[in-house]
Amino acid sequence: MQEEAFELAELISRYLLHDLTKEEEQKLMFLLEEDKERYKLLEAYRDGSLIEQSLENLQTLDVNEAWQKTNRKFRDNKIQNRFKFPFLKYAAVFAVIVGVLGYYLNLKNIDPSIVPDLTKTYKNDVLPGGETATLILSDGKEVVLGKEKQSIIDENGITISSYDGEVSYGNIKAKPSSVIQYNTLRVPKAGTYSLILPDGTKVILNAMSELKFPVAFTEKERKIELKGEAYFEVAKDAAHPFKVKFNENEVEVLGTHFNISSYDQVAKTTLLEGSVKVSNGKQSGILVPGNQALTDGENINILKGDTEKAVAWCNGDFYFSDDAIEPALIELSRWYDLKLIYKKKLPNIHISGKIKRKEKLSEVLVMLKDVSNLSFEIEGKDLIIN
Repeated sequence: MQEEAFELAELISRYLLHDLTKEEEQKLMFLLEEDKERYKLLEAYRDGSLIEQSLENLQTLDVNEAWQKTNRKFRDNKIQNRFKFPFLKYAAVFAVIVGVLGYYLNLKNIDPSIVPDLTKTYKNDVLPGGETATLILSDGKEVVLGKEKQSIIDENGITISSYDGEVSYGNIKAKPSSVIQYNTLRVPKAGTYSLILPDGTKVILNAMSELKFPVAFTEKERKIELKGEAYFEVAKDAAHPFKVKFNENEVEVLGTHFNISSYDQVAKTTLLEGSVKVSNGKQSGILVPGNQALTDGENINILKGDTEKAVAWCNGDFYFSDDAIEPALIELSRWYDLKLIYKKKLPNIHISGKIKRKEKLSEVLVMLKDVSNLSFEIEGKDLIIN
């Protein structure tokens, strides 16, 4: 196990330096596929700034002395030869990777998204979420999806493809008399995933969201069910209206782009293109582009919406525009899988700001601290708000 760990460390370090042969790249992919959590480790170090910061820290050390100690510790000639790189930069990057990898392999109970805070401001830092989801087939089988390429064949012989954060059903035809089979795509905290439905409609699911859908649209209406938040680009088909059920509400469209956020009792439907009808069984309303409908079990309120803000999450951004601080913190908790701990009652303040969701938690907290005057602590996955 220890030898495999150091082999993986070497391959990752040389991968980052673009120095792998084709055979070594295949070996690295094999080791990554053995344990999906290793992908998170690799993704963390694809960020050049992380390597640069780690190398800056290493420059304060006597690298030659450290490397000699390492060679003395691992006296096996085979291992020594394997790690004898021609340039010191290899030793430096290797030391960075070995440190993190050893931390991960020796403490499997430690969440791999919890990393050292290189700014020394917090006890630790937290990596952002990524492309991950679980596909639940009609027979109950669950398939974990990530960025790697997968081909899934369900109990009906239907081939489902998944690659780079997107699962696709293609254009599946089924006999009208056949029993409707439903699949569910479930996205956890710190996740997001895209889905191409059988009719060509594209759906992007946000963290803590779930979509139930038929593997083939055989009815006069294309009906799906949503929990959480999703962005839709609906394939046009005037003969088969597209309907999304969420909470106690429903959106009906023919072909359009819109976002639904139904985390709370009051759901938000924001229209970017086309036209939609929003109903809750008691009232209904028509949206035009730029409108937003706020719906609950009793009322529908239509007002001017902020389309940029509504879809910022699927464009890779946090976007706050005079938002109350608590909903903003809850949004962060979904993406970084955090537990929020309030030391005191939050003040009645509103914030504005924009930052990339790919940033580590510490970077986002810099922005939040500037616009809110609050202070924060990170302890594992606990975000403490002072």
